[in-house]
Amino acid sequence: FESLRSAILSNHNPAVPSPDPVFTAMRQNFDFYDYSIFNPILPLMEDDNQSATAVEERDSCKVLSKEDMTKLTNEHARSLEEALENIAKSAPSDQSPNAFACSERMLMLLSFDMLELMSNYSKSFSYIESMMESQLISAIGKRLESDDIDKFTTFHNARLLQKAPNQFSHAIRQPEHYPVGLVSIEDNTGDRKCIQTHSRIVNVSSTVKLPLAAATILELAGDQVLHGWMNQRFGTKTASGRKYFFELTARARQFSSFILVIGTMNGPSTLEPKDSIIIQNKDEVLIPLLLEELPTAKEFKDAIKSLSPEQQRFAKAYRSMQLESSVFGICVVQIKPQLEALLSLPPNSLDKEMKLTQDLMELFVEYQVPSDLLSYNGATDDVAVEDKVSNVREHVKSVMEVIEGEKEKHLKNAALNTAMSIEKHIQQDLAHSEQRSGLHDVVNGALIDPRPPTMFYKSATAPARRSGAAKLRAPSGGAQQERFRSVQSSAAPVPRMAKMSAVAAASPGRGTVSQVSQPAPQSYHGRTEHVLADRSSTGVDFTLIPKTLDVAIENNGEGSALRSTIIKTRDTWTRHRQENLLTASKDEVLTTEDLKKEKHKAFDLLDALSRSGSLPIQYSELHVIVALTHCFDKSVMETVICDNVNPIEKLELSTLLLASAIHGVPARELIKDDGEL
Repeated sequence: FESLRSAILSNHNPAVPSPDPVFTAMRQNFDFYDYSIFNPILPLMEDDNQSATAVEERDSCKVLSKEDMTKLTNEHARSLEEALENIAKSAPSDQSPNAFACSERMLMLLSFDMLELMSNYSKSFSYIESMMESQLISAIGKRLESDDIDKFTTFHNARLLQKAPNQFSHAIRQPEHYPVGLVSIEDNTGDRKCIQTHSRIVNVSSTVKLPLAAATILELAGDQVLHGWMNQRFGTKTASGRKYFFELTARARQFSSFILVIGTMNGPSTLEPKDSIIIQNKDEVLIPLLLEELPTAKEFKDAIKSLSPEQQRFAKAYRSMQLESSVFGICVVQIKPQLEALLSLPPNSLDKEMKLTQDLMELFVEYQVPSDLLSYNGATDDVAVEDKVSNVREHVKSVMEVIEGEKEKHLKNAALNTAMSIEKHIQQDLAHSEQRSGLHDVVNGALIDPRPPTMFYKSATAPARRSGAAKLRAPSGGAQQERFRSVQSSAAPVPRMAKMSAVAAASPGRGTVSQVSQPAPQSYHGRTEHVLADRSSTGVDFTLIPKTLDVAIENNGEGSALRSTIIKTRDTWTRHRQENLLTASKDEVLTTEDLKKEKHKAFDLLDALSRSGSLPIQYSELHVIVALTHCFDKSVMETVICDNVNPIEKLELSTLLLASAIHGVPARELIKDDGEL
């Protein structure tokens, strides 16, 4: 500000015409330094020391009058004509062989004058804006940034709206139970603040479909919550071109677990899953979110108005798909209460059964054991809760014993196959050594093969050789006999190593376990469709909310600032996991392949918890998010000073439009009465 002020005072003084130093040097090179031209562009301000009454009387005269403006422009024209006349008198004629003739000198003088006018115009506005910015900073006490507007918006919405937005941070719990986890969307740039959303529980009696496969469709019968997120962006750089600023965070308590499903709403009552993961035992998963801003309705109409009717219909159909796919869905499924419903156990019966719950999840995820083998099968339901849990525990123990038995059988078979393979190689080597007897060395009457002694290893579990098999003849001398025995005794560790390799080969991986587990039954498809057909899904159509907002934004004159926003997840996630209670938690990056594996595990567990779609998921929560971004082309200070726009008023109108669409009431009913403000 001070540098601009000094430049204005030194270079823009109308009493002493003094051009810009840069242009002065340029004019000196062309002998124009003696020609001073009055510059009428300068910031004229009045240091008003008069009384308030005198100021009010002159409020209508805040700019120069027409007569004063005419005097300034006339002086500029007079000084310019005088300079042109001096050039005509002193410069050579156009027929002169001089490098710069009279007409050329006049043209260059006019060009320099235009450059000085533009320079003074830019510096004058910069001076005024800098002065106003310094005054605003002095009044507020700091330079405002985007975070400051976020804080004020939160404060202002709480005072203005009857239903103020809340933080998107939801505890995962059953009624009258301690939370098993937490799901939130946070800002990852600083103190990890949660975003503010307008929320409403909708479609109380309806269900949502969650397709796992072509033959398995889950029925989510839990709560459905509609959220509206108003995001703001200051600056020309779009959100898709910046580093991600928000993260979906999911945390689980110790000895607790839940399933997180992320996708988009496809139709009025279908959640199309994109990713899924099981979160358990103090896991913390950080999922980066990418915000993709769509063109506004006004920009879209301006862009397609010159296209053909066929091209316009194609563009409108594709935009309709974009708006519907901008509805982001987050589904949380509680595992323990759904296990109780699956196994025919009373509610809360597995609250303190931590080991049993872990064993059940392992059987469902790793081994894909059908739930019919584990559920309660008592003759009557009029028994104690402990007896029902004990019945299920016995079933789990029986299945575990079968699995362990299968593992041991695989280990024995692998060890036997390894021993037989080694014996076969030994016999082949001995036969080959007898055929090559000419290559043996004779030492004290003994035949010793020059190859390493490991070729003569003998398996302890292998059957005895036939009498006709080739044998190694022992030497007659004492020292040679001892050496021969040492060679034979070195064969003992081989079967033990073979057994270790067999254990590694029989580890409980998905490919090995498939021999023990049974495939999930596919006969539930008809029953699933029948169940879903009987349930109505009337209520709020989530995919119509973006279209409703698009029309409301265009009708209220905010078509150039508010943009519908698509929320997407990044391809790499971060998971904080503690392997056991004795180690510290470590960060783990989940790549695309890791996410596929986690998705398959979560889908296997969901398939088991729902009996392949025949059992509704009662203990679920679906959070549907519709996002809008209010875009400002400049920073906060530039928006206020340069554009003379109050961002608070713009954001207030945008918030009312979004809240009206989310709550389904007119905007006037959302504002508090005058007595409450």
